[in-house]
Order: sequence, then structure tokens, then C-alpha cells
Amino acid sequence: MTGLALQVVDHVGLLALQAAVAGLDPGVALALLTAFAVFLFIVGVPILLVFSTWAIGFSVIFPVFSLRNMALVSYYQLWTFPLTAVPLFILVGALINQLRIARDIIGLSRAVAGWLPGSSANTALVTAGVFSAITGSNAATTASVGEAFTDELDEEGYDPVFSAATIAAGGTLGIIIPPSVLFILYGVTFNLPVSELFVAGILPGVLMLSGLVVTSTLISYRRDYGTTEYGFSLTSIARSIFRARNSLLAIVVLLGGIFTGVFTPSESASIAILVVVTAELLSGHIDSFDFVTESVSLTIYLVGIIIPVLITSIMIQQSLSFLNLQDIVSNAILALDSPLLVGVALLVVMLLSGSVLASIPNMILTAPLLAPAAFALGISPIMWGVIFMISDAIGFITPPYGLNLYIMSSITGIDYMKIARAALPYFFVLTSILILFFVFPELNVLAAG
Repeated sequence: MTGLALQVVDHVGLLALQAAVAGLDPGVALALLTAFAVFLFIVGVPILLVFSTWAIGFSVIFPVFSLRNMALVSYYQLWTFPLTAVPLFILVGALINQLRIARDIIGLSRAVAGWLPGSSANTALVTAGVFSAITGSNAATTASVGEAFTDELDEEGYDPVFSAATIAAGGTLGIIIPPSVLFILYGVTFNLPVSELFVAGILPGVLMLSGLVVTSTLISYRRDYGTTEYGFSLTSIARSIFRARNSLLAIVVLLGGIFTGVFTPSESASIAILVVVTAELLSGHIDSFDFVTESVSLTIYLVGIIIPVLITSIMIQQSLSFLNLQDIVSNAILALDSPLLVGVALLVVMLLSGSVLASIPNMILTAPLLAPAAFALGISPIMWGVIFMISDAIGFITPPYGLNLYIMSSITGIDYMKIARAALPYFFVLTSILILFFVFPELNVLAAG
């Protein structure tokens, strides 16, 4: 079909849709459209199709944004240099898994945490923290750690439900401990320096990991989980660090280059890829180059999932801005006229939105709606991004969305809600850390003002 014919079809289709809603009040039409989108979401239609349906329907009801806006948003959003870091960070994580150096990371984690009560559970959590500093993704972290530790935890006598909940909770670190793919998307979308978001995420990430380990240790001690096979030894830790040197070198390059300002996030990820492959090649750990095809294929697949959701989310954000919803929501919250009530309202909305929306749509749609009220409480834009991302991470272990719960349910075959109930102690710990930084954002001395 020629380009002219496509334009004619597009124009005729738009006129037909506009004619269908011409007799309706715009407010009524928008309410019906929203109700239909909610229905699609409830029955399990993929979020990309739900958002696309709403965005296209909005363009029909309010022609201020033509259907061609989707192409324009796609072009201008993707024409952003920092966004190139996303596939590169995903590729680093894929290479780590394909090159099998994950076992060295597990060995290091065991040397660090294996001597605690709940040895393997805590080893899984520390491994999740290290994986997070490589993959920058909660899903990749949860799946990798889940595959590596599920059988081992079962063999050591852990309750399978507790094991699944522990690994799911550890996966929440994936979007907080830098480098984080979501921090990159947040910085690009809201024009904030990605490197400052990375730095501001260090302390919350460390506290989250510490809180999870303490919780796991206490539960394991009460239930007599774990083994005395592993003891604390500085020599063992040193040997494990040496064995895991290639993966640790990748982390140093990734974060060191960014924090010192020598490299941009994209450049750091590119150099980390070169370092990992070269180090493994020189170590004699590479027998064939099939890992390249596998890693690149996985990267393309994940980027193909992330980018379309990002684009449609931005289109909805534009539509909500046209409706002035940001001011309406912020004014409604600020009308509570009490810092305590405003703070409680923000926390409740953040936790609820994180539990029902996927991370990228939640970040793009909800964060700017609540931002004016957060700024009125004295929270800086950088710290607001970190605080919101912590709430987004908590959403990975809270129904009905709870992506990490779904991942562990698929790996273990355990009912989703059983894992969710077992994850409640971790939920309360992570929520406490969220409240801590929300009430006292100045505690994060690494956050830029």
C-alpha cells in the first residue's frame, strides 16, 4: 500500500472514530474510555495494548494530539543519548549470566554472608545485591537468583515459600542499587542527571539490603534454618574476591567511571562490556562465542519490551498534563493543610500505585502527579526520584502486580498469594526504609540538593 493510500486510510479511520464519539460529551467519552481501559487491564490484556488504546482514544476525543503524535513522541524520546545506556546495561547483565561468572559472585556472597543464621537465604540476598549492581533490573536479578538458589534452599530444609519470598524481596534491589535501568529512564524522562540519581541510590540500596538480611537472619534463627558448614573467614573472603575479580571489575568500571565523572553512563557500560569479555577471554573461560548471540538476542528482546511501554506512558503523561491533572492532584493533596497528612497521603498513593502498575508506567505517570506536593514538603527532585523508586520497588512484592512474586511463582510452582504472604516481613522492613527517607530525606547525604 502506498504512503498516500495509508494517509487516506488513517484519515478516514480517524473521521469514523471521531464521528462515533461526536454525539458524546468529551467528559463522558473520556470516562467511558478510561473505564474500558481499566476493564482491559483487569482481564489481563498486556499493559502496552491497554495504554495504547487509551492514548489513541484520547487523541480521538481531544484532537489536540493527533494520531501522528505517537510517531513524534517515539522519535524525539528515542533521540536521546543517555537512553543508549539502557540496552548496554542490559547487555552487561546478559553477558555476566551467559559467561557463567555468576557462580563466582555466589561464592563471594557465601563467603560474606554464609556464616549467618539462614546461610543460603542470606547468601541469596547478598547475591541479589551484587547482581543488582550489574544488571540494573529487578526481573533479571530475581530470575537469576531464583534459578541459582531455589534447589539449594530446598535441599537445606528451608520452607519453599519462605525461600521464594526471600528471593523475590532481594530482587527489589535491582532498581535501587546503581546502575539502575529505571534511574536512567527517570533521568531521561524528567531531565535529571542520571549520575546524581545513581549516587543518591547507593545509601538506600545498602540500607534495603541490610534490612532484608537482618529480617532473613531473625526468621531463620527462629526456625532453625541454615547450616554451620560455612564460617566467617577473612582469608575465604579474599579468595572469593579474587575469583570474582572479573565481575567486580565490571562493577568498578560501571560505577567508578560514572561517579568520578570520567565516563557517561553509556560510555561506562560500553567499557564494562569490553572489560568483561576481554577478562574472560584472557582467563581462558570462553570456549565459543555463542554467548554473544544469546546475550544480544536477550537484550533486543528486553529493549523491545521496555521502549514501547515507555513511549505509550509518555503519551498518556502528555494527555494528563493537557487535562491539568497534575495540578488537580497536587492541590487536592496540599489541601489537607498538614505536613503529616500530606506525607501520609503521598505514601499511601505511592504504595497503591506501585502495587497495581508496572514500574515504567508508574514512574512516568504517578511520579510527576505527586511531585509538586513532595517539593512543597522540601524534598529535592533528585531525592524525590529515589524515594519514588523505593516505593516502586516495594510494588514488586505486593499484589496484584508484584512482578517478582509472579517470577518466583513461575520458577517454583508455588501459589502467588502464598509467596506474597510470606514476603510481608520484608514488605514492612522496606516500607520502614521508605518512610525513613521520606520523613528525613536529608539523611541521604549522597543525594544532590
